[in-house]
Amino acid sequence: MKKYLLLAASILFSLALSAQCNQYYHVKNGTSWTISNYNAKGKLQGKTIQKITAYTESSNGFEATFEITAVDKKGEQTTLGSSTLICQDGVIYFDMKDLFPEEQMQAMQDFDMSVEGTNLELPANLKTGQELKDANIIMNISGPMAMAFKIDVTERKVIGEETLNTPAGSFECFKISQNIQMKTIIKMEMRSIEWYSKEVGMVKSESYNKKNKLVSYSLLTAYNY
Repeated sequence: MKKYLLLAASILFSLALSAQCNQYYHVKNGTSWTISNYNAKGKLQGKTIQKITAYTESSNGFEATFEITAVDKKGEQTTLGSSTLICQDGVIYFDMKDLFPEEQMQAMQDFDMSVEGTNLELPANLKTGQELKDANIIMNISGPMAMAFKIDVTERKVIGEETLNTPAGSFECFKISQNIQMKTIIKMEMRSIEWYSKEVGMVKSESYNKKNKLVSYSLLTAYNY
């Protein structure tokens, strides 16, 4: 009987892991995150609300579509569009197009474009010292004013663990450092540090310029599963 119970518990645990796909993102239809954005001096610049509007499970993971809404300092809301979060075989894939400034994406929406590259990955198990895969995206705009835009995310590494206390709760997090180079209308180099906690995903992010000076940061201020 004892062996049977252990076997049953093992099977249930395996099924749970399969359904969750990746322990850093547990999502379902309606899950939402509110991210508050601040400048380097800690002054609120606005908020971004992400809400899952479609969720589909597969044999090896899930695909979730989330709507993105921006709220400025005056409380006025603007729907920025939507994006997709994909989990396959324990790995979360982030759409690299989300790194392009929204103003540029809206300005180019009527142009013919092709996109190629590799999406950003977050594996199921993180540990300090772990090196993560690079990612990149190249967007080519065709027509009378042909242009090419590129983003490279390199030197991604788990640099430690930290407990963060936020308005959304207290979270045990892994810290990931990475370098970002953008070649859009202008060329920009920066470094970011991101904090990820189990179940809720990213809790905080900081952006630094090439002189390693803090430029801005974002913090999870509300989470609803």
